[in-house]
Amino acid sequence: MSLNFQAKSFFNRFRLPEITSIIVLTIAFPMGANTPVHATDIADSFLPFMSSVIEPQMQVAPEVTLIRQAIIGQESGANFQAVNRHSGALGYAQVMPENLPKWSKEALGFSVSRKDFLASPDLQIAIVDFKLNQYWQKSIAASRGNVVIAIQRVAAWWYSGKPEKYTSTRPEYYAGYRYPSIAAYSQSVLRRYRLILNAQNIPQPMEIPPPRGV
Repeated sequence: MSLNFQAKSFFNRFRLPEITSIIVLTIAFPMGANTPVHATDIADSFLPFMSSVIEPQMQVAPEVTLIRQAIIGQESGANFQAVNRHSGALGYAQVMPENLPKWSKEALGFSVSRKDFLASPDLQIAIVDFKLNQYWQKSIAASRGNVVIAIQRVAAWWYSGKPEKYTSTRPEYYAGYRYPSIAAYSQSVLRRYRLILNAQNIPQPMEIPPPRGV
């Protein structure tokens, strides 16, 4: 049974990939059933189920959207199907493949495959925003409200998993390949963040502190 437009819209409300939608429909409405199935019937039958499986989207801080936009400019240039040839990092925010099952489970309530992740910009945005929001909340607390430091901590966390290393000027290496230092990456994300603020005529955060190096 193929999904019609209304049914697709219903499942999109819950950010379910189409393959998951088809599986759910097949289980609930066998292929041999003689009774026609309508989108409204699907919604009535599955709304309680979806509410229990898919957790509501968490409230994302406004800074998180700007940080995401800055990070994708640094990572993939907004290419949703990008795959890093060295690390295998996925999508427009370059999520490490080993993180995808856990992060998607946390953000959506179910694990997303590599294929489905690369095929769905909506899934990527939902998962990335969820994780960045976690990083932001912890970083703004750790920086005692210093927005500039918090942005750099989030960037360092995304880049290396080490938010406290946002001032490190040592080069990074992965599989023998040299990458920019955590400080260089974090400051680049901050600069992109500010460019986005300028374009939107939003007041900028306080000035960046000088790098200390570690």
